[in-house]
Amino acid sequence: MLAIEQNFLMFFVVSAPFFGSCISTILTRAQRQQTILNPIFSNCSKCSHHLPFFHKIPIFSYIALKGKCSFCGISITWIHITLEIGFLISSLLAVAILFNQTFGVILLTIFLAWIFIPLSTFDIQKKRLPDIITVPIACAGFLQGYFLPYVMFFDCLVGFILGFAFGTIVSVSYSRIRRQTGLGWGDVKLIAAIGAWIGWQFVPWFILLASVSALTYGIFQIIKHGKHMANERIPFGPFLCGSSWLVWLYTIS
Repeated sequence: MLAIEQNFLMFFVVSAPFFGSCISTILTRAQRQQTILNPIFSNCSKCSHHLPFFHKIPIFSYIALKGKCSFCGISITWIHITLEIGFLISSLLAVAILFNQTFGVILLTIFLAWIFIPLSTFDIQKKRLPDIITVPIACAGFLQGYFLPYVMFFDCLVGFILGFAFGTIVSVSYSRIRRQTGLGWGDVKLIAAIGAWIGWQFVPWFILLASVSALTYGIFQIIKHGKHMANERIPFGPFLCGSSWLVWLYTIS
């Protein structure tokens, strides 16, 4: 890897929390139905006080302010710190694990994580996965299968079909048996899109990893909060995104 490429990757790692902060601001403003670029500079969602620069340093300012606005005392939404730390950790992992890979594939892996993390956050907030994100993920999966040597295009195509077929069967079967939605169509589309990224060979392992992690989380919630949590709907998107990114790392490392 060239020195200039190493420096560029270092820039991405250092700036990752700042990118995470920007995306988290967009998500929180969209949730409050505010214009994304108005105001241009960050302000408190409650008191609307303009935040000084040292209150906008990712991660460090959250810790220093103890997760609260210094002007009105309202708690800062968890979305900011989650995306800031998530962007940083995923970038560090991509560089550390794939250091011997090409610059392009490392950058692609970082960008993939930076898509999955906000998508997971959106699913936790809204309990849905928008087509405006899942469809481009599938298209990008086909493109990388065509242009990159890590997953053959035919494997990507079969992975997409297998993922969509599996998700559809589970979704329809659960709805007919339980008379309620278990696996949403957004989840089905995301499973198919991820199948286009990792190829059909790894689709079963990816689904198994996502299912086990979601089941473990559900059991933990029941133990912690009581049996009534068994009827609560768990957003499956974060488990799909996390598992698929780990499987992607395995396939190309």
